[in-house]
Amino acid sequence: MFDIRALVWPVDDDTMKPWVRRFLDDVLSRPLFSRMILFSSMENRLAIRNRFARKYLVGRGIELGAQQVPTKTSENCQVEYVDVVSNKTLVELHHLPAEDLVPLTHVIDGNDLSVYADGELDFVIANHVLEHFDDPVGGLCEWIRTVKTGGKLFLTLPNFRCNCYDVDRVPARRDHLDLDYRDSEGRAARNFQHYVDIMQTLFQLSDPVEQRRQAQEWIDADLRQHYHVYDQETVKDVAALAAKASSVGLRYVDGLFSKDGFEFLLILEKQPSGGLQGWPSSRRSAISALLCHAPFLKHEIMRRQ
Repeated sequence: MFDIRALVWPVDDDTMKPWVRRFLDDVLSRPLFSRMILFSSMENRLAIRNRFARKYLVGRGIELGAQQVPTKTSENCQVEYVDVVSNKTLVELHHLPAEDLVPLTHVIDGNDLSVYADGELDFVIANHVLEHFDDPVGGLCEWIRTVKTGGKLFLTLPNFRCNCYDVDRVPARRDHLDLDYRDSEGRAARNFQHYVDIMQTLFQLSDPVEQRRQAQEWIDADLRQHYHVYDQETVKDVAALAAKASSVGLRYVDGLFSKDGFEFLLILEKQPSGGLQGWPSSRRSAISALLCHAPFLKHEIMRRQ
């Protein structure tokens, strides 16, 4: 029951990557309730996303980077799909199933949505996109620009504690995020250091020369790995900085912020002013996560009996 290993690495143990094994060893040492929430948040993440989207999104909007797993909105939504690479490239380089990929309206970078006018959209959906931006505040500002007052931003980001790629890294803090937004000239050097950090934590390379060589290889290939990793505070800092930089309000509508969940989910509503508003307390977040996952966990327990 609650077989996280099967979700994380559903193939033979002999092929398991070292960082996956380290992550699973860490997860399996956590308390049972923590493992239950992680299992549910991984197993049911698409169903949870779809439930929130159907509840809160209306009108016309876009989804960034949906690929073969688009968010399922209600029937009264009109969704256009955009991605930084074409479907042809996704098939050729990443071997994604062509028949399952969503049709793309635009092949554009998610941090430059200039094909959309200010306030043109009712919503923007971005699942596991912002961590691939070296300037997440600037990226969020661009999404804010495209939605009208009262429009929604539907975002998910991986929880660094609960995925094998990020767990050994340190979440970004407000000063660093603000610097990435304000100091574009110095961003390349910081990006390089982020990649060196990945070499040290994920691949555990000890040779500085090899660390730098691999980091430069990723930069040259424009692979856009996870520049930053996120905990609850990082997500809050990005949202607050983007609201301030955009001179708007962002009202927290709903979401999931469990420290034990695979991903953070948040729905923000654009307001005329006021900065970040209504951010949930730790207690409120814990209760919301429990209420969200309880039906799934009950079903899993009954199914296994």
